[in-house]
Amino acid sequence: MTAGKLLAAIREHRAEFAAAGTQAEEMRTLPPATVSLLRSLGLFWLKTPAEFGGTPLTPLEFSDVIEELAFIDVSSAWATMIGNGCAGMAGGWLPDEGARRVFGGAGSEAGCLPLIAGQPQPRGVARPVPGGYVISGRWSFSSGIVHAGWVIGGFSAPDDPAVVRVFVAPKDDAEVIDTWHVAGLQGTGSLDFRFAEVFVPASMTYVRGGPARRGGALFNQPGHLFVDNEVPPLTVGLARRAISDMAVLAEQTTRFPGGATLRERGAFQKELGRAWARVRAARAVHRETIAAAWAATLTGAEVPARLLTDVTAASVYTVETCADVVADLFRYGGGRALSLSSPLQRHLRDALAARQHVSVSEEHYEAAGRELLQSRKVTEPVQ
Repeated sequence: MTAGKLLAAIREHRAEFAAAGTQAEEMRTLPPATVSLLRSLGLFWLKTPAEFGGTPLTPLEFSDVIEELAFIDVSSAWATMIGNGCAGMAGGWLPDEGARRVFGGAGSEAGCLPLIAGQPQPRGVARPVPGGYVISGRWSFSSGIVHAGWVIGGFSAPDDPAVVRVFVAPKDDAEVIDTWHVAGLQGTGSLDFRFAEVFVPASMTYVRGGPARRGGALFNQPGHLFVDNEVPPLTVGLARRAISDMAVLAEQTTRFPGGATLRERGAFQKELGRAWARVRAARAVHRETIAAAWAATLTGAEVPARLLTDVTAASVYTVETCADVVADLFRYGGGRALSLSSPLQRHLRDALAARQHVSVSEEHYEAAGRELLQSRKVTEPVQ
């Protein structure tokens, strides 16, 4: 499907995705019917190589899809975001034998494209054995693991601790641990999983940061660019929805009986207009850097270091700006915004939780600042 058709399909099923949000909060994971809907629309495989049946989108097209879905339901968008990144890593980087096993050979999910959960951080240890590795460890924040058939994780290479290897394995090999009792993003099912002396064939591993084996230009990006179009557009969609919901609430809210509605107060009008401008600005700076990095990737040359720091800094800025917008609007909701039936309290919890994601650490600002000082780019005209 084209990006346009995917967006149209999401809008067509808006009622189902909206209903899923409340259910997911109660279940602490996506309802099975929602997972089936996402599967049927192909929304988990927008970063999977076409040769395995995926519909790889450009970075900006993928941002469009995640933003649209997040505007309707953040839990569905988060599960989609993580599912895409995990399947994309497996499809682009696993050796041929391992990729065939995951995406269509023995051990695949009855001929269906796989759902994969986990994270490539090196939380495990391994020892080499003939044909592969015996791995032990525990990986957190494995969003979507409840409905996944495979897990992905990282470990330090036994022969060189500076090298991180990533593995993909059947979820049946893992112990899933229900740790997901949290304040935000409750519906994402981001549980832990543990390995205890699990054998993983070498063909089911790859070196993190190494070149992709297939997939074309999308997979030729530096590693973090592959996922830097995930959390920022999700928070943009979330902030847009908070603005929309707050505008509706403003028509019904008064500070005192018989007083002016919130909608009529100049202070609120100013805050709402400012919020909209801030979200649009954050969206624009993120998309500008993503587009520039993608254009550089398409040339076939190495993406300049300054573009990499621009993207990471823009990603952090976008997420923190959207979270700040939601927090600033929340206080105008008064006491009724505290109710668990109010969408505003969920928007606030989800925005603050998204800001905690490792990919949007404020350390990225430090790298951008160092690059500016070294290049003296701050003294040059903006291009």
